[in-house]
Amino acid sequence: MNFNLYNSVLFAGILQGFIFAFVVGWNKKYNTKSNFYLASLIVSFSLNNLQYYIADIGLISSEFFYNYVFIPWCLIIPAFFYQYISQSLFPESKSTFKQKLLFVPFYIGLFLSVLYKVFVGLNYREEVLNFFYPIPNIIEFLAIIFNQIIYTVVFFHIRKIEKTTRNFNANSIQIRLNWLKKIIVFLFILSFIWLFLMVKTVVTDTKVNFYALWIGISILIYWLGYIGIYKFGIIEERKNLKKYAKETNTNYSIVEKQKSNHIISFEHLIHNQKRFLDSDLTLDAIAEELNLSKSYLSRTINAELGTGFVEYVNSLRIEEAKSYLINPDFSNYTLEAIGLEAGFNSKSAFYSSFKKITGLTPSEFKKDTTNLS
Repeated sequence: MNFNLYNSVLFAGILQGFIFAFVVGWNKKYNTKSNFYLASLIVSFSLNNLQYYIADIGLISSEFFYNYVFIPWCLIIPAFFYQYISQSLFPESKSTFKQKLLFVPFYIGLFLSVLYKVFVGLNYREEVLNFFYPIPNIIEFLAIIFNQIIYTVVFFHIRKIEKTTRNFNANSIQIRLNWLKKIIVFLFILSFIWLFLMVKTVVTDTKVNFYALWIGISILIYWLGYIGIYKFGIIEERKNLKKYAKETNTNYSIVEKQKSNHIISFEHLIHNQKRFLDSDLTLDAIAEELNLSKSYLSRTINAELGTGFVEYVNSLRIEEAKSYLINPDFSNYTLEAIGLEAGFNSKSAFYSSFKKITGLTPSEFKKDTTNLS
């Protein structure tokens, strides 16, 4: 047996993938279509690595592997990936006929692979076997192209969604997709490594080391599993927080004193329409909506409200976050979900602003209020 550090990492990734799929499959908390496709995607990666692992450690010969074991899991990965992204972004949507067609390449590849195994098992003539011999390599090259096409389509689809959802809506969740774009970039890198290794295999006609690709997939399995479920949990928590905020309809007191019409309009926009919850809110955007210059609005806010635009907006976000932090129903919620739902664009921005305004971190504030109750 050929056990080494590289195939040990490979096996750890495979095991991680199967454990993740088991947890998602048996836990009702994760019973959604997006998580089903995520688990299916990770299992496909794991099965693909597993078949190469058993050949790499010498459990079976390379000839036996291609004659009896090889399954083109690489052709079903892009189909599951597309379905996962589609269900994550549009959970209410149903799979279309075109989306189902994405599984056809896998069925064709599986049919050809099984047919070759049958011919080998029945000891067909050498001419027939030689005809089917290049099929695994052909499948790999087609899978590389298929994967890259799907990654490209998904990437531009995400960019399009980001452009069309820039307008703030207090009743919908602002979902940031930078993490997803990073995963797609990583997948692209892996696909080019895969292409390079396959070309080298065909050109040199020698055994090529695929550890870089397999270990990259192992890292991806962990990354997808952790990030996928973590992001799912945050979105579910934010849905509940938004429902609570909508039901309670929290209003923040506005100091009544002589104010200009511009500041009254400004506070109406920020308070009544809850624009402070918009993580992409800028002074430029508000000034444009109020038909004022940015510099004039900034000076007016400082003069009449005694604070800057950013500080004013963040103070409202902090009050929103406090309403969640002191609520026992949300005691187990992640601080990231609370910060994002309060209007901050990241966990770090939430922490630094909360500390600056209250003198405490969110965790310390939560602990103090819990002890007082």
